[in-house]
Amino acid sequence: MSNATLEMADPFSYTSAAEVEGGAIIGRTLIELAQERDDIVLIAPDIGRGPATMPFIEAYPDRYIDTGIAENNSVSIAAGLAADGYRPFVLGIGAFLAPKCVEQIRTDIAMNRLPVTLISAWGGLDMGYFGTSHHGLDDISLLRGIPHLTVAFAADNTAMGAMMRTGVADGGPLYIRAPSSAGNDVYSGSPRFERGKANVLAQGKDVALIGTGLGTALCAQAAAILKDTGVSATVVDMAYLKPFDGDTVCRLARETGGLVVVEEHNSAAGLASLVAETLGRGGIAARLAAVGLPDDDLAIAVPRQLLERYGLTAEAIAAKARALVGRRKS
Repeated sequence: MSNATLEMADPFSYTSAAEVEGGAIIGRTLIELAQERDDIVLIAPDIGRGPATMPFIEAYPDRYIDTGIAENNSVSIAAGLAADGYRPFVLGIGAFLAPKCVEQIRTDIAMNRLPVTLISAWGGLDMGYFGTSHHGLDDISLLRGIPHLTVAFAADNTAMGAMMRTGVADGGPLYIRAPSSAGNDVYSGSPRFERGKANVLAQGKDVALIGTGLGTALCAQAAAILKDTGVSATVVDMAYLKPFDGDTVCRLARETGGLVVVEEHNSAAGLASLVAETLGRGGIAARLAAVGLPDDDLAIAVPRQLLERYGLTAEAIAAKARALVGRRKS
């Protein structure tokens, strides 16, 4: 790990590099949707007036509700508004939105199939220096068992805007984890998302790199490294965790024989688990490697340091992929 000094910045100052990268695109997309529809409302539990909220507050103050530090109430209020014909968005902190509001998400929103979009900002390791209580690494495992709820992770800002629009068009309960502050751009143009379908970004023959959220950007970078060493990699954005595109996973396992799954999540209960479960149910034998975060308390540091510490880097992913390819060919 580099010994260079890294800034311990407060993301809520809205002036530092620690600010959630999806903030501006969230605010811009909300404004666009509100211009098109008079039923869009925003509920934000004590988020403040940053780039994700301020443009909307200024343009539509009567469509904004700040519930204070009351995430549970924000979800229940959104359910009530949705039942009355509105299309609410709830913007919450990633470490709290899913863990604190599982009951309200399940009972108030999902069981009633209400059109509420929940946006998890500063998820994953984005607030890593506030301590393990602020690591948002368990939302897949907490939410995947809730009926009627769609769970999605945005790979970059462009994907975030497209997912928000797709969710409004679909009209069902939706949870989106916003892009990581550590991620690079994945999509050059506006992507098209189909609920429950993976996006294949590059086609290869030796190994498949399957990512979600930040993992997708890392997979794309790892594929470029592998190409320079003669390894051809398929790159997949598993944008939807629920419904889950098991058909694509099984097809890639048959075609390549080796899968590397990358996620900014507890890998004992996230995308890697979903992939393994899918292969088992399909009776498919394939080499599988997981790059994610341990089922344990994590260190406290800025996100870039934590990613390096736990191997969430393009170089580490490429090394895992080369090992899989080597074992297959030996």
